[in-house]
Formats: sequence, structure tokens, C-alpha cells
Amino acid sequence: MDNSKEPCPNVWKEGQLCYQSGLTLEIAEKMLSAAQKEAVKQEVPVSIAITDSGGNLVAFHRMDNAALFSIQIAMNKAFTCVYGKLPTQVWRDVIHSGVLTPLYYHENWIAFPGGFPIVKDNKLFGGIGISGGTYQDTFIARAALAAGGFSVDDTDNVIKEMNT
Repeated sequence: MDNSKEPCPNVWKEGQLCYQSGLTLEIAEKMLSAAQKEAVKQEVPVSIAITDSGGNLVAFHRMDNAALFSIQIAMNKAFTCVYGKLPTQVWRDVIHSGVLTPLYYHENWIAFPGGFPIVKDNKLFGGIGISGGTYQDTFIARAALAAGGFSVDDTDNVIKEMNT
């Protein structure tokens, strides 16, 4: 990538985020429950996908009346966060900039906001994808991550960005 306009993401080149196992169904179910409660509070029916550090689905929940398209989008958001090690919001900005545009053509890669890596102690445990709202997806993901005992730094950064 030496000849590109933008360097590759720091999380890639510096090896800052190692993959980790240990995301259990029990933890994922707590996260789903918290996400659903926040979705009800936000008044938006969503689909929620949680994957492990290999991008494999651990838990999924589609609320009543959530749009059918939200099923695959939620799973793709979770996948993208694991493979890309960054929130989907960041990938949207990278793809729009013209850097790494070919990633957009990956079968499961998606750059809609609402997907976040599941991180604790600088280790990647998996990804969470929320689909069905717009800005609400971030608040729902934050509730889920907090309930699982994971970092909410990425969600807080996106929320801060939304408020500026």
C-alpha cells in the first residue's frame, strides 16, 4: 500500500487488535436482551447479529416487524467488523474516499453504520451488527456491548461524531 494515497488502517499494520475466543452464547444472549430493550426504547424494530472472532454467527434475533432486509444486513455488519477490525461507519468513510474500494465488492462486506467490533482488553472477541434503524443502530449496539462487558469506545466515538 506504499503507493496509495492513504495508508492501510493502523489496526492492520500495527497488529494492535488480536483475535480472541470466549464469546459464549450466554454472553451473547445478554447482549441480545439489552439490544432489544434499547430498540424498544428507540422505537425501532431491528435485527441483531452477533458473531465470534471468526465471523461465525453466535446469536441472532429479529424483532417483530423488523424489515426483512435487516436480517442479512445485520449479519454482514457483524462479519465486516470482525474481518475489518473496525466499525462499519469507518469502512463507509474509507470506501467513499476511494481507498480500498474493491472491499465493497466482497460478498459480505458492508459499509452501513451500525456494526461494531466486540472488544475487551484490546482483544477482538467478535462483531455485532444492528440493522433496522439509522442513527438508532449505534445506541442499540452500545447497550448490547455494555451488557456483555465489552468496550463501548467505538460506539461512543460515533455518537460523539453524530452530535457535532
